[in-house]
Amino acid sequence: MTGFGTPQPSRLCAECPIDGVTFCRIGASAAVPGIRPGFSMVRRGRPIYRQGDVGSEVHLLRDGVAFRTTILPDGRRQILEFALRGDPILLPLLFVPRLPYGVYALTDTVLCTFAVNEVAALTRTSPAFARRLEAACVDALMRAETRLADINQRSARERAAWLLMSLYRDLRERGLSRDDGTVPFPLRLSHIADALGLTVTHASRTLGALRREGVISLSDGRLTVHRLRELAAIAALPGDPV
Repeated sequence: MTGFGTPQPSRLCAECPIDGVTFCRIGASAAVPGIRPGFSMVRRGRPIYRQGDVGSEVHLLRDGVAFRTTILPDGRRQILEFALRGDPILLPLLFVPRLPYGVYALTDTVLCTFAVNEVAALTRTSPAFARRLEAACVDALMRAETRLADINQRSARERAAWLLMSLYRDLRERGLSRDDGTVPFPLRLSHIADALGLTVTHASRTLGALRREGVISLSDGRLTVHRLRELAAIAALPGDPV
């Protein structure tokens, strides 16, 4: 991990691109008193946290994309979750010393870092801050449970559409879409396959079918959804897809 150090943290906080979706803010330009944010950068492909390490920091993903993964006993990789701008990383380290998964940077990432001991101490003195963290942990648990049900109960085509649609929605909601509706999509076939429990060949075939049908385009690290309602219907996602 390459650190930025902590010069002018107040300026960096004031320019926060994830204001409104973080646990560390109390207003438009102020960090929660009692915790001192640091800022660091992790290059694409490098670990933010290695599976089984003892961790001393929790993070917020300020910019970039990361993924949480576990290595099975036979060496296979299962990607558990993709983290986007504003997502907390490693919050369970507030409760246990080490985690059974790793977190890797899918793109160059910028992290807001917080010492575990400072965050834990603040939860004991600030009930409001503790509730924010509890809400973040509960949200992560509910998303993980929903994802598990989605993956286990869907066909390969439905899984692929579900992943594309879910990431497309999240990226647009976080202001990362272009005027033409495209969003950044740095996932490679291996990431998609390991997230969906498919072989690379099966994942490629499934995505290829969605392309040929004109539902989506994937090119130069960008995702375009041409027929949003059709993709949502394939994914069996509830609600308005827009």
